[in-house]
Amino acid sequence: MRRIEEQFNQSFSYWRIQLPREDVENRQRGTIVEAGWTIWFLFGSDESGEYLDYYSSHRMTNDSHVRIYEDGRVELLESLWELRPTSDDPEENARLEDEFWEHNERVARVLEEKGFGLQGDEHASAIVRRGFLESRESNRRLSGLTESADD
Repeated sequence: MRRIEEQFNQSFSYWRIQLPREDVENRQRGTIVEAGWTIWFLFGSDESGEYLDYYSSHRMTNDSHVRIYEDGRVELLESLWELRPTSDDPEENARLEDEFWEHNERVARVLEEKGFGLQGDEHASAIVRRGFLESRESNRRLSGLTESADD
């Protein structure tokens, strides 16, 4: 566990964010809401050994979904896409949009299944970001709210 903790703490050292000691010792999941970050984390194990999975969100950077193994090895997992390519060709643009939403909706389901879904105690920017990115439908709803607020 020491290498997992070191690797995580190093990733967030600039903001002085560390895994809560008690959570590491008890291998319990948690959420860190600090310095503009929301970081969901859990402990688990597979054929490669014990690991920590975390999903981090901050308004100034892309979301990250990471697995750190007990040997210090880091594996990048899929995270929500924030931007999508576009095309002047309407058919290609529609395909790109569908691909974007299929990816994000699939990743949102994975996050929810892991227990990394929104609970309401996250940083406001994480709540808004996830609302806009998790599904085409939630994006439409929120976009409609912002359009009516601009009127």
